Amino acid sequence: MRLSLTTAILCCAFPALLPAQKKEIVELGRDLALLQEEVRSMSKAQNDRLSNIEATLKAIQEQIAATNRSLTVLDGGLRKRMEDSMTRPLSGVSGKVDSLSQDFGFIRESMVEANSRLGKLDQKIADLENTIKMMQAPPAPPAADTGLAPSSAGPPPGVSAKALYDNALRDKMGGNNELALKGFTDYLAWFGSTELAPNAQYYIGEILYNQKQFDAAARAFDKVLEAYSRNSKTNDAHLMKGRALAELGQRSEAEKEFRALLSEAPNSDAAGRARSELRKMGLSTSTRPPSRKRD
Repeated sequence: MRLSLTTAILCCAFPALLPAQKKEIVELGRDLALLQEEVRSMSKAQNDRLSNIEATLKAIQEQIAATNRSLTVLDGGLRKRMEDSMTRPLSGVSGKVDSLSQDFGFIRESMVEANSRLGKLDQKIADLENTIKMMQAPPAPPAADTGLAPSSAGPPPGVSAKALYDNALRDKMGGNNELALKGFTDYLAWFGSTELAPNAQYYIGEILYNQKQFDAAARAFDKVLEAYSRNSKTNDAHLMKGRALAELGQRSEAEKEFRALLSEAPNSDAAGRARSELRKMGLSTSTRPPSRKRD
């Protein structure tokens, strides 16, 4: 009826409409009615599917609830059976466990005493090895330029190279720079020909650099390069010496150190940091033959 009313209004308002246009309006109304019917059908089908889904979910929930009740009953029964089956055997084992605990206590005390003796023996062996190395090694390189003197002409009794180095490194990592500086200085004075001597010399330079003593730091890093053959700290010593020289305003000397590092170890991590330093200085990072000249 609504479509007929609309058609009547259009006919009254526009009497000049052509018959073809009236036919199009009628067809448009028919298409609209069909579309509305399809929408109603789709809506009904969707509602039916939702009802089915809700019913299915409700059935699943009921099944889950029933399963949970069954599991609760089963769990209670199993737990009681397990407790009954374990309590009786364990009562007989408890006495044996107490006896074994006493035996283990005795063994533990024996092991502690044995470890103590082994520790003392290891210390004596380390001291003996250090003494042999000192007798066989060439004269030690110059002492580190730290402004500190070693505690005595030789290590005190019971002081090993490893213990002295580890303590100094621990002090450095803990921020006790003065103690670390003293420890590394003593290490170089007493064990300057050992494998870790270049590391000790490098850490002295690192401490001085962090204390903004750039001139002393540059000399300390230079000793890593001059007094020892190539080692694990060579690349870092080049880098840190260049940084110390840059802090002192010696741009040309700093550039030489950075470029020496790029030439000797272009793929190292230290070389990557050296390129960053060169870029900060506004210089090219291309590799050029180093012009560094050692005295």
